[in-house]
Amino acid sequence: MERTGTRPGPEAPASAKRFAAALAAASLLLVAAAPDSDAQRAELVPEMVSIPGGTFAMGATIDRGYGLIDGPTHDVAIAPFQLAAHEVTVEAFRAFTEETGYVSAGKCNVYDDDTTWHINPERNWQVPGFAQEDDHPVLCVSWRDARAYIDWLNARTGKQYRLPSEAEWEYVATLADLGNARSGGEGVTHELANIGMVECCGGKAEGRDVWIETAPVGSFPADRLGLHDIRGNVWEWQADCYHENYVDAPVDGSARSDCPTPGYHVIRGGSYGDAGEFLEERFRLRGPEDQGYFTVGFRLAHSAE
Repeated sequence: MERTGTRPGPEAPASAKRFAAALAAASLLLVAAAPDSDAQRAELVPEMVSIPGGTFAMGATIDRGYGLIDGPTHDVAIAPFQLAAHEVTVEAFRAFTEETGYVSAGKCNVYDDDTTWHINPERNWQVPGFAQEDDHPVLCVSWRDARAYIDWLNARTGKQYRLPSEAEWEYVATLADLGNARSGGEGVTHELANIGMVECCGGKAEGRDVWIETAPVGSFPADRLGLHDIRGNVWEWQADCYHENYVDAPVDGSARSDCPTPGYHVIRGGSYGDAGEFLEERFRLRGPEDQGYFTVGFRLAHSAE
C-alpha cells in the first residue's frame, strides 16, 4: 500500500500451511477457554450499529496515473447489517493473543522521512513505532490476523462476526457523508476526524485533532449513522479480494472472494497520516493478506439478526 496512491507490486504470501497451523492451534485453545457465563460473553461483544438497507451507486472510473480503475459505476443493493461503532482496539486484540497464544507473522510495513514502504522486522502490533494506549486501534495486523481474531471472537461469543465487504463500507461512507461534502460542506476536516497532511505524508495536529498518530477510538463525534472513525485514524481491512475494477462485481453487497492477484485484499478509509483524495468514499488500496501496516487496522461487521 503506497501513500502516494500507487498500488504495491505483487508479493508472495506467507505459507498457507503455517497460517492453517496457527489457526488450528488457536482453535484447540478456544475449546478449553470457552466462557461459561452470559456475563463473560457480554464483555467480549463489541458495540454494533444497525445499518439500514438500501441501494446506492458504487464506484467511478478514474485514472490516478496508472490506468483506468475503480469503475464502472454500478448500482448495489445492500441488505440491512451491523457494523462496529469502533475499530478493534489494542486491548481487544491483546486479549485474543493472550488467551490463544496466537502469534502474528509480524510483517509490519512502515515508512519514514527517508524511506518508502518497507517491512521493519522490529515493528508489530505491540510496537508499531509510537506509543499506543489500550483504547487505540490495533495496527500492524494483517488480513490473516484479523481473520484469526474474528474466528476466536465467534467461538467465544457464538456470534458470526466478519469483515465488512467493500460495498458495505462504501455504502456506509456514502450515507454518513462526513462533513456534508455532497451538499457543499467542507468535507472531512480535523474537527471531524484524525487525519494527516494533504501533502504526502504523515500526521498533522490541528483543531480538535491533537494526535500525530492514532487517537483513542471514539475521540471524534459519531457520524449520522452512529459510527466513529470511518474516515481517518486507521485504514481498515475489507473482506474482498482486490480487483482493479468492478466488472462482474456482485450487485448484492457481498464480498468478492476470487483474487486476481492471489492473497491481495481491499483496504479502505484513510488514516492519521492521510488527507485529500485518500479520504474519499470511493478511494481504495490493496495489501497482501500476510502483511500489516502501521496505518491499517480493522472493524467488525455482522449480518442483521
